Amino acid sequence: MVWLLAVFGLVGLVYMIRYHQLAANLKRAGEEMCSIKQNPEENRILLYTYPNRHSEELLTIMNEYILVCRKQMIEQQKIEQRLRTQIENISHDLRTPLTAILGYLELINTTRLSQEDRESFQVIERKAKALRDLIANFYDLSRLELKDYQLGREQVDLTYFTGESMLRYYKELEDRNLDVQISLGEHPVTVTADTQALERIFSNMIQNALRYAESFFRVSLLEASAVTGREVRLVFENDTHFLKQEDVEHLFERFYVADSSRTRQSTGLGLTISRLLAEAMGGSVSAELNEERLRIIFCFEKV
Repeated sequence: MVWLLAVFGLVGLVYMIRYHQLAANLKRAGEEMCSIKQNPEENRILLYTYPNRHSEELLTIMNEYILVCRKQMIEQQKIEQRLRTQIENISHDLRTPLTAILGYLELINTTRLSQEDRESFQVIERKAKALRDLIANFYDLSRLELKDYQLGREQVDLTYFTGESMLRYYKELEDRNLDVQISLGEHPVTVTADTQALERIFSNMIQNALRYAESFFRVSLLEASAVTGREVRLVFENDTHFLKQEDVEHLFERFYVADSSRTRQSTGLGLTISRLLAEAMGGSVSAELNEERLRIIFCFEKV
């Protein structure tokens, strides 16, 4: 009887050891899968902690799947790289003849044209400039995504810069009958940024407001004391009925345009470029929609 109990005890011990080994294999595999998921570009596979035929078969299948996914990811990256390079090349090739067209349009003396011809000329000029801006967006987008967009780093008084930028666009906003409100705080706020990139962000945000704002456009600069740490928030806000809550999470994706706003002649590149420029300067951007009020928030680190 004693020897029988000893056998059962030994068998139980063996199964307990195998159970813990299997559990250890699965636990380590789960941890490694999480690590591989966070860094899929690293050439890693799942390893066996303890020999076990069934767990080895499972991990082998999982490793094969990881290799297939990594290969597809690499191929997709190559395709996107080629596409971005092609877009950059095509955009560059189109800019030269378009610049010449715009130059010749500026040389035309419109005072000699009839009223009807002058109106037609204005349509041609407006469409040519719109095409120029579209090509510039494609070119800049490809350069930003290829990390080929060189940014300067200098200290910028964001308070003064915001006020000056709003003055430049005030007439356009006023012509749209928008109630423009500017809140810059009481003290200068300095950030490290590229002035041309900031100007591009402001231009994109103004154009966005001109397309979609209903009655008001508000720009606010929150001082460091109003937010956590050394963060500075530049907030653009306007009312709009073109967007729905499900649109907000896609606003900064390239070429995304809400269905109800397709008639506004937008390519969906302006916000994408603004996001990439902000990130290239060490900042970030997010969007909120509350009761048909859209808030786009740029965050920068205060100097």
